[in-house]
Amino acid sequence: MAENILIVEDEETLRSNLARYLAGLGHNVRQTDSRQEAMSLLDMESFDIVLTDMRLGDGSGLDLLQEMTRLAPFAVTLVMTAYSSTESAVEAFRRGAHDYLVKPISLDELSERINNIAKYRGLVRQNTVLRQEMQRRHNPLNIVSRSRIMADLLQMVRKVAQSASNILVTGESGTGKELVARAIHNLSPNSDAAYIPLNVAAIPDTLVENYLFGHRRGAFTGADRAREGAFRAAADGTLFLDEIGDLPIHVQPKLLRALEEKEILPVGSDRPIHVNTRVVAATHRNLDKMVAEGAFRHDLLMRLNVVEIHIPSLRERPEDIPLLVNHFIREHCNEMGIPIRLIDEEALKCLISHEWRKGNVRELSNVLERAVLLCEDDTIHASDLPADIMEREQRTPLALKDAVRKFEFHHVTSVLETVDGNREAAAQLLGVSPATLYRHMERLGLKGFQAHTR
Repeated sequence: MAENILIVEDEETLRSNLARYLAGLGHNVRQTDSRQEAMSLLDMESFDIVLTDMRLGDGSGLDLLQEMTRLAPFAVTLVMTAYSSTESAVEAFRRGAHDYLVKPISLDELSERINNIAKYRGLVRQNTVLRQEMQRRHNPLNIVSRSRIMADLLQMVRKVAQSASNILVTGESGTGKELVARAIHNLSPNSDAAYIPLNVAAIPDTLVENYLFGHRRGAFTGADRAREGAFRAAADGTLFLDEIGDLPIHVQPKLLRALEEKEILPVGSDRPIHVNTRVVAATHRNLDKMVAEGAFRHDLLMRLNVVEIHIPSLRERPEDIPLLVNHFIREHCNEMGIPIRLIDEEALKCLISHEWRKGNVRELSNVLERAVLLCEDDTIHASDLPADIMEREQRTPLALKDAVRKFEFHHVTSVLETVDGNREAAAQLLGVSPATLYRHMERLGLKGFQAHTR
């Protein structure tokens, strides 16, 4: 498999020879002689492997390794040096290097290392896919919550998933409408069939019909091949139509026919095609108001809204915030390949008291991704949060105190579960001494904690 490789080496002859050799093996190769230009390339392009010298004209490969945590967290690094020593190798590995080559470079050895890295990356990808599949099968909801209002919603999701009825999911932007749609599909009898998401708002009005129903070859200028369309792609499965309120008025009768008759008419075709596709639609708009204004068909709304699932805003379920904070911190740290960050009490209070009107759960995730990137130690502080969140007045101190305790309980429990109850390992992950962890466990009622059997 061809890899995207960046060579950072200030010795021109060696750099050119390596680039020529690797390109001859079928890899896509970029090269530079400076750390600064390498950082620019890493910022603009995606690389699978970075081959860098330890000593560069404008810095060191070790400095570049440190920057790669931010610029290219998923790239694998090979370090080259003519100054072989245990200390330099250890330091390179400490800063994230995958392997170590000593000059003069053996091309056969380099090829072998590249092949090994490619196999390693392939295994990582397979492992990720398998983890996602296992998660889908064992946690098909994949929705983080503990609030009563969300428990009731998830009970409804489980119930409607067993039917073939069309579902309308409503709620503010960022509340998790697609997560609910995926959960409905994952819990349905047809979970092994295709799940096709289509964001109506992201498609030009003139192409929506084409994306939905497909077209015949030659149906219009440039149609040099047939397109099956989203309905047929999701046959026997689920078609998720996000932002259905943006569906052009001229396409609405055709969608209505597809829902009523279970058949579609591809663009340029005279013969309808039967489709057995379940539709889950979502919107943040007020469709009843749009119907009154003539912007949305009443009969189409009735067909889509056999069952409506309304997702509450984050403001309506603040007790979910500590759990979501813990979830997103772990998720972003894992994605960036960095140790798990903690969050202090002041920062957590700021997040719980914020009104989250711009983007709800999505906004919270973005704020925590930013905080994980910006925090300078192993703990997220209030100063790592955006100013509008950091400066918000704390209005519910008693509720916040309870929420922080719940967060601490869940976070410590989660870490203990991760290490199968090993307190020394848990203390190390949490960045505290075993004695401090024991005091926290005693305060939180976890003194007799035992990990669940896996």
